[in-house]
Amino acid sequence: MTALITPLYALPLVALFLLFSWRVIAERRGKLFAYGANDSSHIQAKIRAQGNWTEYTPITLFLMLTAELTGVSAPLVCATGLVLLIGRVMRGIGMSYIPKQFFYRKWKVLLTLIAVALAMFANVLAALLDSPPPHERQSAQGGSLS
Repeated sequence: MTALITPLYALPLVALFLLFSWRVIAERRGKLFAYGANDSSHIQAKIRAQGNWTEYTPITLFLMLTAELTGVSAPLVCATGLVLLIGRVMRGIGMSYIPKQFFYRKWKVLLTLIAVALAMFANVLAALLDSPPPHERQSAQGGSLS
């Protein structure tokens, strides 16, 4: 079976990660230091935006992919991806400004955790229902894959 939904959300999320990474690199080059934050709140905010992405996004995308491949409904996978994408963008906005925009940070936390929970729920649902993947359901109904 081919996953069609998860890559649609993974692509903009990876682009966001590249943006976060570029911002860290640019800030460090501008301040002429190779690693660490050197007590700079600006670079620390950018490092945390990038780090937080790496803490939550891969596991959520993995859970989305496994849910999609086990035949969980497309709307549930799409909802998870959309909530994750909005949460990650809000995190970037919330961490980009001094003083911090806590409105965005608060909603980012909530949306990101909802996305993780939805992805987990989708996998639990698939396991409990023990439904065969869609390609097996089609074969069982007399359909052909060729």
